[in-house]
Amino acid sequence: MPTLPSENPSNIHRWAARAFLEMEGAGVLPTPHNFDLWFTHVSGADPGLSRQIAAILNVQSVMTPEALEGLHASFPSPKVDIDEVVDRAEAMELAAQAMVDEIASNEDQLRLYGNTLSHWTTQLTQRQTSDNLLQAVTALSTETGRAAERNRVLEQRLSAASVRITRLKDGMAVLKHTATTDTLTGLFDRKAFNAKLHRALAEAKTDGTSVSLLMIDMDHFKQINDKFGHHTGDLVLRLIGRLLIDSVKGRDRPARYGGEEFVVLLVGADLEAGVTVANRIRQELEGKQLIRKGSIGENLSVTISVGVAQFEPNETAASLINRADAAMYQAKQRGRNQVFAHQQNPGRQWV
Repeated sequence: MPTLPSENPSNIHRWAARAFLEMEGAGVLPTPHNFDLWFTHVSGADPGLSRQIAAILNVQSVMTPEALEGLHASFPSPKVDIDEVVDRAEAMELAAQAMVDEIASNEDQLRLYGNTLSHWTTQLTQRQTSDNLLQAVTALSTETGRAAERNRVLEQRLSAASVRITRLKDGMAVLKHTATTDTLTGLFDRKAFNAKLHRALAEAKTDGTSVSLLMIDMDHFKQINDKFGHHTGDLVLRLIGRLLIDSVKGRDRPARYGGEEFVVLLVGADLEAGVTVANRIRQELEGKQLIRKGSIGENLSVTISVGVAQFEPNETAASLINRADAAMYQAKQRGRNQVFAHQQNPGRQWV
């Protein structure tokens, strides 16, 4: 669930009660998935979701199954196969314990080998006869051969265990990627982004680092879907995702926030730098065209509207998101294909 404006118990109880009431009024069954969606809406943690719900209910009094399915598609909840995570974690634990047991067993054998060496050292010191020397050489040769074989077997087993643990770790990394990535665009999803934003703002409060946020919305996306089809719409979303990945660096993080909305977290960037990055992204996209095979004169141009806000001391993540969202709407109201910056203390307007 996105970062909440305030997670004190009274707010949570109030939002939960309101979510149930609104779901009942809209004819929505209170399943865990639906409740998660509605709780996010009533808490104000996701302005894009709230706008979509309001737009649907302004047209119809109840939420149809088709409309609800569309909301879940636009604002998916990341899912992880918990059984698979548990299985992999247990397998890693067993493999690691097997390595520990192998090493412990070898330590016991090395201790016995050391005792053998000490025994024959004492024997040779006390009785330096040819027979005694021959017995010592024979015993030590046998024990040294056994020790070498044990070490060889141990090395093989440790190597095999290491390979298995590496594969399990790689599998866990894939699960983590799946749980935090939007499958269509390859960007962070909303939950992963909110976690990154929360950490970045906590660090900014500590060390004073500038943080800016871009809220990006495609212009006339519904018209693109209606005219060219949803497959083309998906291609456009992928194009924007690729462009955002190529446009950021370091600790900057782009994400798909929901539907046709994207966000970019810029760490170390003030408002002016945020506007510069936003305009670069906007201009880069404006200069591209999707060429439709077999069509003449129907090439598709795509533009975006971008809102920019800089994090202010003691501001919440929800407030920063809301300000960037409000700035994005200003960009749309001014004619789209624009960048607009929101400032808590307006001076110079960056546009």
